Amino acid sequence: MRSRWAFIQRSDGFTLLESLVGVAIVAIMATAVVSVFATNIVTMNLSQSRSTGLALANEKMEYLRDLPYDSLATQHGAIYPAGNILDTETVTRNNASYRVETSIRYVDDPFDGNLDGTINGKPQDLYPYDYKQAEIKVYTAKTNVKVATLTTNVAAKAAETSSSTGILRTKVQDANGQPVADATVHITNPSVSPAVDITTTTDSGGLVVIPKLPPDSSNRYNIVVTKSGYSTEQTYADPAGSQTATLVNPNILVQQIADVSFSIDRLATLSIQAVDTAGAPVPNLSITVTGNKTIYANPTVYKYSQAHLTDASGLASVGGLEWDSYSFAVPNGYYIVATIPYQSVVVPPQDTTSIKLVVTTDAAWPRITAISPVSDTTGSTVAVTISGANLASGSSVVLKRSGSTDINATNVVGSGASLTADLNLSGAATGDWDVVITKPDGKQVTQTGGFNVATP
Repeated sequence: MRSRWAFIQRSDGFTLLESLVGVAIVAIMATAVVSVFATNIVTMNLSQSRSTGLALANEKMEYLRDLPYDSLATQHGAIYPAGNILDTETVTRNNASYRVETSIRYVDDPFDGNLDGTINGKPQDLYPYDYKQAEIKVYTAKTNVKVATLTTNVAAKAAETSSSTGILRTKVQDANGQPVADATVHITNPSVSPAVDITTTTDSGGLVVIPKLPPDSSNRYNIVVTKSGYSTEQTYADPAGSQTATLVNPNILVQQIADVSFSIDRLATLSIQAVDTAGAPVPNLSITVTGNKTIYANPTVYKYSQAHLTDASGLASVGGLEWDSYSFAVPNGYYIVATIPYQSVVVPPQDTTSIKLVVTTDAAWPRITAISPVSDTTGSTVAVTISGANLASGSSVVLKRSGSTDINATNVVGSGASLTADLNLSGAATGDWDVVITKPDGKQVTQTGGFNVATP
């Protein structure tokens, strides 16, 4: 009798495990319902935004269609002279804000030839403004989502005619010579009337063509090319005297095409490690990093030359660098014993390049700046010249590589600024070898991976 009642009592309720499973199922179902509900709300909001955005774009396009042809130009767009149409404006509809972007540019129709004269059977078209193309883009101001795009072509009632103006054509390419689309091109010249202040973007071919610009032969058309995440390049005024700009502001001449090319690419990072001759980090060391590209010549002004301080670990990270070849310098009282790899160090676009600077405060320490040649084939005998400082007569030159027998140079002759030596590469393993120079007083410098043995 007692066992029957015990069975009945156990079956009247739920066990703890059953309760937990039930709660989990309810939670999963509630989460799914909430997720579907939230998704529906987002979809409804986006649909409403697209509907409102399209209405705004149509409203703006109708406004443009009612304007005279000569008035179809934005305040800072690709058409000169500038008009009164806002390039960007914020509009509120249904308690929501939208950003409306208006772009108007000339179109060179291939029917009557093109500016380059590359269409078979067609002449070169020196008046590449056959009609205008207007494009309206609408974005949500809060989330920056594009919700509408409208494009239309507008032709003038009169035919194109010769003019007393000129044409500016800019080409933007990357480090490999490939066109860069959607780069921002800012063109200014405050010395003409009305003043030129144009901001536009490159097409898929990396081109921007601006016709009908007033002539100016005094190098006052300034061009700046930018793109988010990319390096910047621009033209410069040619200063008085002997100094000259590397990329000078162009002149615009009557019925002539002024061509200007720019090279930009994604930004890179340089990671620097400074150590002493014992391999210990050198903290708080000011290292001046200088690129090879210049802004001016006679005297030279480099596009990039800045000092960076190493941290407690002897490290310095230099971000936002343009692709270039960079050299390094340290303050008075310090000497660079070796740079790994050799200076100048090539920094490719969108890359992190690591270098090591071995430094000393001992002015008599041997230093390596270059080796020529830096490579030869296994089995050969090669004469090398090592450049640097404190490369005294009687120094030894040895190639070292893990797992390989050392290669001792013969006929070593030192002159202080250089060493010459013969290297017998018979049986040498292919790959990079360290170059080790030891002075008669025992002071030693190692150029890690300083010589390469290649396959014949």
